[in-house]
Amino acid sequence: MREHDLIRCYFNGSALVPDGNFATAALNDRLGAGEVVFVDLDPERSAKSHKHAFAFVRTAWLNLPDQLKDAPYAGSPDHLRKHALIATGFRNVEMMPCDTAARAECAAQMMGRIARNLDGYAVTVVDGRVAYCLTAESQSLKAMGGRRFQDSKQAILDWLADLLGVTPDDLARMGRKEAA
Repeated sequence: MREHDLIRCYFNGSALVPDGNFATAALNDRLGAGEVVFVDLDPERSAKSHKHAFAFVRTAWLNLPDQLKDAPYAGSPDHLRKHALIATGFRNVEMMPCDTAARAECAAQMMGRIARNLDGYAVTVVDGRVAYCLTAESQSLKAMGGRRFQDSKQAILDWLADLLGVTPDDLARMGRKEAA
């Protein structure tokens, strides 16, 4: 997390102003007078929200029904999170057209091995003579802004709740308990 790099400021109508003595001191420690900086406006993402998302995924993983314990995504909470991101459209897709369906099967296996080595989890699909490899979008602060993170968080919460047969509110509540 970048939480230590974040300095809380408020907009007074014409300028961003440090919010309190701590924020002012942090800015004085890091910047010289007249120094120009870039500001990343991403007010919707917090460490608390990030931690909560990972907590409810872990809770879902711990409560997977027995019939899903051998599913490829049941190996770890991270596999489950990545699978949920892929299933809900927060994914990267690579495709490889081939001249035969058999070659597409081979290509999918190869693409999947490479992607799993690089990313830890991937889903491969063959449609006729085309091999597809799907990996989850990164939810890191650098890769995913606040609004997109909140959208992905809600999508995987809904998907996981449906998988478990509980309401999204119940799963979110259980995740908050674990995150605390």
